[in-house]
Amino acid sequence: MIWSLWITLQAARMKEYSNKMLVTVTQSVFSTLQLFVVAAVAERDISRWKLGLDFCLLAVLYNGFVVAGICNYLQVWFMEMKGPVFLAMWFPLCFVLTILCSSFFLGEMVHLGSILGGILLIGGLYSVLWAKSKETKIEPSTM
Repeated sequence: MIWSLWITLQAARMKEYSNKMLVTVTQSVFSTLQLFVVAAVAERDISRWKLGLDFCLLAVLYNGFVVAGICNYLQVWFMEMKGPVFLAMWFPLCFVLTILCSSFFLGEMVHLGSILGGILLIGGLYSVLWAKSKETKIEPSTM
């Protein structure tokens, strides 16, 4: 619910400030500050915060640049093109993609509940997109 509220507020902000890069940087700065506070509470041992020249550093850099930077920029771009409703509707597909990738790449078992949940998510997405397409075809009546 908080993520949906964030998308709605971000759409309103995009109308006022149309610079997508500024919106992305602002979101990244505030996310970093928020995650710093959470990390400081969760892990108080400062020695555990050190990064070496290994796979952990590569994971942090990848997450920082690709996930936070490029994905947030693409979300803002998509929201500007189609609106916050379409952006929020595509997020449940991340769960379906996660199930598929964990099955193929990690060899995890896919349970019947996961398959049924994926079908329900895709069905819900399709029904919203179908209703949205019908909504744009209906012309307002003039009185």
